[in-house]
Amino acid sequence: MKLYKYKSLSNLWHTLDVLVKNRLYCAHWSELNDPLEGRYEVYLGEKSHKIESIMTSRIESARDTYRVSSLSADPTNFLMWSHYAEGHKGIIIELEIPENHPDLTKVVYSPFSSVFTDKLQTKEDMRHLFNGKGEEWEYEQEYRIITEGTFFSLPEPVNRVLLGPLVSDVQMSILEEVIPNRIEIVKMELDREQGRLMVNSPNKTIQPTPAPLRFVESADD
Repeated sequence: MKLYKYKSLSNLWHTLDVLVKNRLYCAHWSELNDPLEGRYEVYLGEKSHKIESIMTSRIESARDTYRVSSLSADPTNFLMWSHYAEGHKGIIIELEIPENHPDLTKVVYSPFSSVFTDKLQTKEDMRHLFNGKGEEWEYEQEYRIITEGTFFSLPEPVNRVLLGPLVSDVQMSILEEVIPNRIEIVKMELDREQGRLMVNSPNKTIQPTPAPLRFVESADD
């Protein structure tokens, strides 16, 4: 399946690392921008506080071994370009990752956190700590690589990057010089009338996601 990594161009080395080395950097879960990452509850009924303390220590020790790389299923989302790609002046890297890859998981948006009982926790239980986020994040359409390694090796080489509509012609010419020739470079088009981003290339076209509606009060109100 096709997934997309939004990135700023302020540190080109990070982008080139993905394109040349064919790998994704995975951040420690505590570095992510949601302060509720990795939250959980322990439910033991009437069992002692000592058991809960032992369980909590074991869960947190296991949790601290995990690292995450965040991807999106949507390359045309206005808010994502604004938040994660330098206000439409950044880049998206298009990736091909099998939907059934063991390190890939689709994020579930829910107000509920993981609940642990006295049942022995498995490795999959620990991964579930990072596949859920609050409903306010749903616009991201996020998928995650959840692993214990610092880098995730891409199953397929990158073959396309998408430049934000505000990337300058000078920047684009430099990127065309430094990005490997096998990789197609496409500049996003901004439809100001419809308020949406479009990807138009000789090889593929991606259907745009409309921008959020903006309501403006008239002078008569």
